[in-house]
Amino acid sequence: MNYENRVTVFIDILGFKDMLSKTTDRKGEDNSEKIEEIFSAYRAIRDVWNLDEYKFGKTIPQNSKEITTFSDCLVISFKTEEKSEIFSTLLEIKWMIMRLIYMGILCRGAITYGKLIHTKEVLFGPALAEAYILESKAALYPRVILHKDIIDLAGKATMEHHTSKEEKEFVESLLEKDSDGMYYIDYFAKAQEELDDPQYGFPDYIEKIGKKIRKGLMGSSNVYKSDLKVKYRWMKERYNKLIENVQQESFINWLRNEGEYELAETYLTFKKINPNA
Repeated sequence: MNYENRVTVFIDILGFKDMLSKTTDRKGEDNSEKIEEIFSAYRAIRDVWNLDEYKFGKTIPQNSKEITTFSDCLVISFKTEEKSEIFSTLLEIKWMIMRLIYMGILCRGAITYGKLIHTKEVLFGPALAEAYILESKAALYPRVILHKDIIDLAGKATMEHHTSKEEKEFVESLLEKDSDGMYYIDYFAKAQEELDDPQYGFPDYIEKIGKKIRKGLMGSSNVYKSDLKVKYRWMKERYNKLIENVQQESFINWLRNEGEYELAETYLTFKKINPNA
């Protein structure tokens, strides 16, 4: 058996240890509600990739993609030559991030490519080790990161009707470049088009993110939780920028001209999170 060249994704659910601690009380009795919350998170992740469709007699499309979940981790990989698979997987990860946000759960991850063996029974290789190190040492914040070489790789595995430039533009449409030069899947400003109801669902999504950040900042006020504070400050900066965007005068006026007065007023009610919070 030899290694395959595979794009490899390693994702970690943040705060999982704290979630587990709440599944039993001080007497060791199960907390069914908290256990169900973790089950729901797993179901949300598995639903994105239809991992349980075989139960209903449906056929799952066959390609080289493999997905493994264990404890608080998720690993996705596929051969580098799979056409448009980088774009498809990035989009699926974005859906997963957004589903988890609705549940008050954040994640962090990294995407690399290199030598890997990934089957339903076996998972190991340098690409996984690199993705794990990148996630734990470089991702830092609730973001799924990748280097530009992943974008360039996408341009080499396009569908017949896409040029290399078009494929890379599709991939970049899902991403934002951070201040440290890393690209990450943007689940802030670029989340709206992925909602079931993009126009009327976006305010609710914004509210969910805002509540999560405010709660996180309050919970990280203890000096021993400074690492959490850094994560939520990163989210706060992007949230405040999102609020600026949806409250731009030109956008509000456009909504009003379209007769969406209530929607315009809803956007204007959002408050930025105190920069010093």
